[in-house]
This record gives sequence, structure tokens and C-alpha cells, in this order.
Amino acid sequence: MEKSVFKCKVEPRNVDFTSRATVSSMCDIILYVAGRDAHNRGFGIQVLADKNFGWVLSRLCIELDYMPREYDEFTVHTWISDYNRLSSTRNFTLTDGAGREFGRAVTQWCMLDYDTRMPVDMKTLEKVHDGTIVDCPSPCERPRRLGAVKSEPILEHKVAYSDIDFNRHMNTMRYIDLIFDTMPIEVPEKLEAVRMDINFLREALYGDLLSLKGECSDTVRTYEFANEAGDALCRFAFEIR
Repeated sequence: MEKSVFKCKVEPRNVDFTSRATVSSMCDIILYVAGRDAHNRGFGIQVLADKNFGWVLSRLCIELDYMPREYDEFTVHTWISDYNRLSSTRNFTLTDGAGREFGRAVTQWCMLDYDTRMPVDMKTLEKVHDGTIVDCPSPCERPRRLGAVKSEPILEHKVAYSDIDFNRHMNTMRYIDLIFDTMPIEVPEKLEAVRMDINFLREALYGDLLSLKGECSDTVRTYEFANEAGDALCRFAFEIR
């Protein structure tokens, strides 16, 4: 099995006031490619829908050596390297028009039972990964396990219609944008390179009231979203240069 290849472009909707792609838009492109490839290979959301299952992201990391600019074209290579009972690992590399690699990503996915909102054993659909594994390792360190953030909340947000996706939970990119909304404007303005790690722990559903905690060091910014009961929903870490 070979890697899949997708041609992508930074559209005006993908950039911020610097005319460069935002972190959330690059993450969106990565996840779009994942969905397209799953569909093309016959194990997209349509196949799982018959059993009332769906793919959900459990962990993600992305490394970008620079932020591409408006109208830049690039190529995304993606492949599945391995899976186990509860998780499937999909990888990505991003190359510019000259074939130079400038980005890498690793995503880990599970299947969700929409009735119980619980993970499904991959063996339930044994043929999902038949012929899909590529004998190539992940292109960077896999998503790191992130610890709890202890600070006081810096933001509250009620999950609204515009936040939720087809899984009826809060969209990954909305979390990222909310985090960047709390940063000084100089952070995205001066951002040159970034590594972002995400751990999803629980879902945020329509109407939930979320609180965001954040801690900053010289090299890493860490964040945690929690619900009203204080349960951690997801954690983020940004290494920004």
C-alpha cells in the first residue's frame, strides 16, 4: 500500500491579518485530508454510519516549520501506519512546491458509538484496515500525553450551534481559535514555527458551559478546557517560535 497524495492551497479564508495560514486552518486541512482519504479508500463516515458509528479524533500533533502564506500551494502525503483495539494512527507530511518538507502531523482516531457515546473495539469492523497499512513510521514524535493545567480560568464559553460538527460535539478548530483569542496579539503576529499537541478526553456538547485554563512558560503554552462539573475535556500544548 502506498501513501495517498493531495494537492492543497492556502485560500483567503485560511489566513489571518498577517496573510499567513492560521494554526486552526492548517489543522482543518489536515483533518479534511484524513476524511477524504478514508472516503476514497472505503472506510469513511458513510461506511460506519450503517452501524451508527463514527470516527473521532483522540490525539493530534502537528509541526510546522513556517506558516504558509495566502495562495501558497502545497502537497499533503498521508498514510496509516498502525492500529490496535481502540486506536488507529494516521500520519501526514507537508511539502512545498519545490518538494521541500515543511510540516508533519500524527493523528490518532477511535470509533465512537453514537448511541452510547463510547469507543468501539476496532475488531467490530475487522475489514476497516484491510490493505490500508503503509510500512512507514510516523514522521515526528507522536502526540504527547499532557498533564492537568492548574491555573484559574481565563475564559468561559457556552457551546453554540456554530461550534459543533457532524458528530454533534465541539469542533477541533473552535477550541484552537478560542485559545488564540486569549493570547496577546503579538503571539500570532510573530509566530514563525509551531508544534501543537492535543489530547481529547471527553466531548463538549451543545449547550455545555466550558472554562479554559492556561499556563505559559518561556517555551510552552498549555491549556485545558473543562465542563461545569470540573471534568477535563481536552488539553493543548503549543511550542511557538
